[in-house]
Amino acid sequence: MNVDVAVASKEISVVRNIHGREFLEINHPAVQARIALEGAHIVSCVPAGEEPLLWMSPVDPEEPGKPLRGGIPICWPWFAGERPGPAHGIARTSPWILTDTNSAPHQLRLLLELPEKTISQQLPDEKWRLQAEFLLGQSLSINLTTTNVGDTPQVLSQALHTYLPVHSIHSTQLWGLEGASYVDQVSGVASNMQHGAVTFSGEVDRIYYDHPSPLQLEHGESQRVMVSRGGSQSAVVWNPWIDKSARLSQFPDDGYLGMVCIEAANAGPDARILEPGESHTLSTEIKRV
Repeated sequence: MNVDVAVASKEISVVRNIHGREFLEINHPAVQARIALEGAHIVSCVPAGEEPLLWMSPVDPEEPGKPLRGGIPICWPWFAGERPGPAHGIARTSPWILTDTNSAPHQLRLLLELPEKTISQQLPDEKWRLQAEFLLGQSLSINLTTTNVGDTPQVLSQALHTYLPVHSIHSTQLWGLEGASYVDQVSGVASNMQHGAVTFSGEVDRIYYDHPSPLQLEHGESQRVMVSRGGSQSAVVWNPWIDKSARLSQFPDDGYLGMVCIEAANAGPDARILEPGESHTLSTEIKRV
């Protein structure tokens, strides 16, 4: 069990699903949440009196050893297929350890770490330290801090692959990217400019660059969610639409109708080079406004 008993509390328990996958179950006056220890993957966050902040596939069996479809997968230390190895890196299928917690009346803080032994086993030529801080309350924040603990510069790309629920993708608009440049992964066109809000009438898979500003997701009547990012000049926007939904694993055929991904990232030219001893924090905050 990858939990330090010294940081256990009555608001945090460890549960196993029917397949044996372990989760941190959080029951706090301000929030209920669930984090898979494999991947430090938050799959649920429901502020008191509110609807869920995250979308999770209703057909994902959440089996051990497999990436989860929904919530916030941690893509690290590379994004997508930027390097050889598993898509989106090693973090999302590796066991993490809960190392610290702190409870306040309106917020719960958890700190998880990917053991350096785990990193060195999978990336023997690299020396990293990786921590994920979760701040849970009326909003959800994740601060993913990477430190180069080696003696040579190392390249880092990553993303917090956030799945957000929407009432209907047909009426969903994403504001805040007006005038931003993006790569269209669907068409393969590398140079585009966003005009007006991002809307959805087909598959969308885009990486927006040189744009650190907050984004506002609007869906349904008076439903607005603010997505803020830190340590990120790139944002990924994704919806698989009809054909890809039918091909995706652990994803319902009509799942595209009720979700959209808005990801804080260090992707493509936004990849970072960390010098020995240098740290970088990628963060996202999600809250209703």
